[in-house]
Amino acid sequence: MDDGHVQITATPAAAGKGVVALANVHGDVASLELNDEPDAARAGRCFVHDQLLARGAVDVVEDATVVTAELLANARQHGAAPVSVLVSGADGRVRVAVRDASVRPPVRPNRSTTNMTGRGILLVEALSARWGVSVDEHGKVVWAEFGVTGVDEPLESLPAVEELSRVDAAASTAAERRYTVVLGDVPTDLLIDAKAHMDNVVRELSLADADDTARPTEQFAALIQTVVHSFGDARDAIKRQAIAAARRGDQRTSLTLELPLSAAEAGEAYLAALDEADTYSRAARLLTLETPPDHKLFRRWYVEAVVTQLRDLAAGRQPEQVTPFADLLVREIRRLAFAHRAAERAARLQVVTAALAQTRTPEDVADVVVTEGVEVLGASGGGLLVPAVDGQHLAVPGAVGYEGGLVDALREELINAPLPAATALRTGQAIWLESREERDRDFPALRGFEASTVSMCAVPLAVAGRVLGALRFSFDQRRLFDQDERGFVLALAALTAQTLLRTERYQAERRAAVDLQRALLPADVPQVPGWDVATHYSPAGDQEAGGDFYDVMEVAGGRYAAMVGDVMGRGLDAAASMAQVRSTVRAYAVEDPDPVTVLRRVDTFFAWTRLEQLVTMIYLLIDPSAGTVQLASAGHLPPLLIRPDDARAVSRAPEPPFGVGRPARHALGLSLNPGDSLVLITDGLVERRGEDIDKGVERVLGAAAAASATRADELLEHILAANTHRANDDDVTVLVLRRA
Repeated sequence: MDDGHVQITATPAAAGKGVVALANVHGDVASLELNDEPDAARAGRCFVHDQLLARGAVDVVEDATVVTAELLANARQHGAAPVSVLVSGADGRVRVAVRDASVRPPVRPNRSTTNMTGRGILLVEALSARWGVSVDEHGKVVWAEFGVTGVDEPLESLPAVEELSRVDAAASTAAERRYTVVLGDVPTDLLIDAKAHMDNVVRELSLADADDTARPTEQFAALIQTVVHSFGDARDAIKRQAIAAARRGDQRTSLTLELPLSAAEAGEAYLAALDEADTYSRAARLLTLETPPDHKLFRRWYVEAVVTQLRDLAAGRQPEQVTPFADLLVREIRRLAFAHRAAERAARLQVVTAALAQTRTPEDVADVVVTEGVEVLGASGGGLLVPAVDGQHLAVPGAVGYEGGLVDALREELINAPLPAATALRTGQAIWLESREERDRDFPALRGFEASTVSMCAVPLAVAGRVLGALRFSFDQRRLFDQDERGFVLALAALTAQTLLRTERYQAERRAAVDLQRALLPADVPQVPGWDVATHYSPAGDQEAGGDFYDVMEVAGGRYAAMVGDVMGRGLDAAASMAQVRSTVRAYAVEDPDPVTVLRRVDTFFAWTRLEQLVTMIYLLIDPSAGTVQLASAGHLPPLLIRPDDARAVSRAPEPPFGVGRPARHALGLSLNPGDSLVLITDGLVERRGEDIDKGVERVLGAAAAASATRADELLEHILAANTHRANDDDVTVLVLRRA
């Protein structure tokens, strides 16, 4: 013992890694100083536990150790080192206290089910007889007493206690000068919610900093330091004022802060750090969700106002009046409404762009553009107009919302008519009519032409120095076209013009491709003595060239070779392959028309030339006088034998198509009586999505059996009428051979 001070060795429970192993005793007070090691809190709890047992306070040990844990957690999260634990009293009346170097006292929050912080003080309040805070220039002491009643005098072993809501003036006045910052009124609920969210962020970052098993990166450690410890005075003051206002039932809180100039720089760093913390939340690296938009707006408003006022006051300038937060909210709502409308229209344009990518005709384009434009603009009607074939009138590929009579009138509109769409097409200038007065003044002909229309816009469809048409929208009410709306209509017109140009080029290419396809097929089939022949070919969906082919040719011995084939794919590549295969088959058939010989030689041709296309084909060798047919198939659909009393597919063992090696080939002989027909088809006639191909073949057989046709072309018409009522997804080829 020396001047009343005694050093005692800490119990084994209290001694831990990195913890001071000696406890100090001064009179009735025992203390343990803790450092910043992860197990310091455990050591503090064990120290209190052992002290209370030694002092005979067995009944309050459990409550006191829980309270100690909460006070140490608060000191770690909100206080500053050094931290120490103090125990005083004896028997049933004891005090536990935690001292740290921060003069900022704890805040007793309102009860909340969403805030992850603040429950520690509520636990302290619930488990202790009374508690309080003492503050001096060296920091603060948060204490809790056990085993005392409300009338008991406080234990005399610690300095005088202050109320929670008061801070000693001398302790709170630092050497740095403080300035009064006035922010004005803010909704109390917003303050409470925003500060609760920030407390959650601070708590999670504090725990991350305390986790010794996974030390944070240098960048994340700097983020933790800034968020947890920077700008604390301002955050703490706002929290206290919000809680006090909530307890009074005030719907709004008038915020006034006393801050040093250093808080300006700290505020800027704090704001940037919170924005960075939000990126961690968005990437799910934090449990706390990203800051809600209204909270983010509030924190930027108040931090920037604090920074500006502090620097003005420190420089001796009169600060400008802070924009009220309510006004800022209104301004933000307007900005977001405008941004939402712009984003919605941009999204609409993206939808239109995607839909236009699938269009192939002006009618397709009109269906997409006019429908979308009428919906977005809230127009009563709209239409797409292009020059007619005669060059004198306007054609209407599509219209929405117009009565039939008006659409007919639009189709009769001359290009030089004094009407909005015709004028836009001729001049290349957009027309905006915002009222009935403007309509009657600039385009009086509209009064009788479209009497119900009050406002209208008509814009040219211009691209590559050409005007391809005009887009018009009508409104049955007065309409003022703002810049945003005009921009949308013009953007829609630009997309439409580009698509029309593409469809125009596509149609030209398609016509050229189909012309090429037809040029590669026989213009006329030869007359087969005693036989009636009819043929049909159409490309996929009437859109592009394909790989189907057919042929009928005379060969040696007065016989005739006939064939129908299908090259995999469509377009010019398939058409080119088709021409190559057809020419090869014709050459081999001229030399030796035997079906097996022709197919074997084509297999050899594919093997030597390494053709990568898959090709199916059925080949017939017809003896007209005998009425016999020899057939061989390379993976093709079987021929259909149609007799007056029967219709069936000629079944045989399937053989692979050309391009898959050199398989054995076989021929099958048939005899046709007068009135019998053979029908050769490609799969484009019988294939339908979601349906087995056999059902398509049965449909053709049913149509043929019911035809009662006496000529090949009649039978062909019945088959096509029953099976091509929809747009085909593949080429369609049919060859009918009927023995007369």
